[in-house]
Amino acid sequence: MEAQTGQLQKSALVMKLVGWTCLLLGGALLIYPPGFIWGMLPEGVPHVGPAHAASPYDGLHPYLFMLLALYIGFGLCLVRGASDPKRNVALFDFGIVGNLLHALVMIPQSFLYPNEHAHMWADIPAAFLIVWALWRWHPDRVAAA
Repeated sequence: MEAQTGQLQKSALVMKLVGWTCLLLGGALLIYPPGFIWGMLPEGVPHVGPAHAASPYDGLHPYLFMLLALYIGFGLCLVRGASDPKRNVALFDFGIVGNLLHALVMIPQSFLYPNEHAHMWADIPAAFLIVWALWRWHPDRVAAA
């Protein structure tokens, strides 16, 4: 029983880490969105793809804010739910399924749309990392081990 408690504490730690990462990174991107610099990198910085299509808001694309809102909300729920990971197991399930589907949709889009190549180097690996961490320390898995 003590080993199970220790494993659930690791699940709680993962919830806090993923949650705070979503909150801090999401907050930072709200303050300084990458849309300002996308495709306008200085010489010497590897070119990851052409700039996004023109936007009436100087590169601030609506989907960026939609995704940030979702990840900030997810982060808040994870941090709050870390007090009892076994009771909040649905957050793990949502994080796994939501991020897996998001990454799987973004993969073909990053090849079909030339201005989306950079997602292969940032968003997609990050989504798979979240999937792996939440799957690895899922409370139902660690409690059964």
